[in-house]
Amino acid sequence: MIEPYDTPDQDAAPELLEAHWDLEQVVQLFRDLNEGADVQHVQVRTASDGRAQDQSVTLLEAKELLEKGEARAIQIRYDFDEQNWCDTLMVKPDEVHIIRTRL
Repeated sequence: MIEPYDTPDQDAAPELLEAHWDLEQVVQLFRDLNEGADVQHVQVRTASDGRAQDQSVTLLEAKELLEKGEARAIQIRYDFDEQNWCDTLMVKPDEVHIIRTRL
């Protein structure tokens, strides 16, 4: 008897979205998260003296580091509409590359 291949459960694969935003759009994202999401954790990577440093910060601190040009990457884990999400923001000179994953 031939066993059928197991097909992956569609619900098991995380939803993944990518976008490229300007700073104004990202600042609006921070406002939206602050007003409507339950933010669980925020991690920021900064570069100082040529060395990358990761630190856990508040959403407001991450926004301020982004606006000052000090943040190189930001990861935000939050709950919204009974779903768990993770936004990873990679800061480029003229845009922010965002990867959003439903966990």
